[in-house]
Amino acid sequence: MHRIRKLSKQTFMHGLVITIALVVAQLLLDVFQNALLLFMSPVGFAFFLFISYGIEPIIIGVLNIVMLQRLYKCEGWQIGFWLNGLFLLLTFSTITLLLQTITGLPFFAIAAVEILILPYPFGILGKFSNRGQKTSNPQQTSTT
Repeated sequence: MHRIRKLSKQTFMHGLVITIALVVAQLLLDVFQNALLLFMSPVGFAFFLFISYGIEPIIIGVLNIVMLQRLYKCEGWQIGFWLNGLFLLLTFSTITLLLQTITGLPFFAIAAVEILILPYPFGILGKFSNRGQKTSNPQQTSTT
């Protein structure tokens, strides 16, 4: 039998913060896309790609780790937090692209739907994309 996962407030909050951050970052990139691409075309395109797949995954990865530390009491920073953010960004981008292709709507219309639908799945993805260790309270033994 399959085990059904119980809904968790922590997982929902984690996913809501990550989803809102991804939506805001995508909206900002959409606003500045024309300005970046018109700025000396090859250089502007390089800036756009660097911001999209270099800086944004780092920010999302750090945000995910901070949320893990705050909500689930995990400790330690994973070295590959850029890959963690890139994984979340590519998952979000794929879902967004599918919804835009199917519905034919622009991103700002899809963003509201994503904020309502994606928090719980992204909370689960964010939690399990980084294997932080639970904080332990070691018992100190006195040797007197």
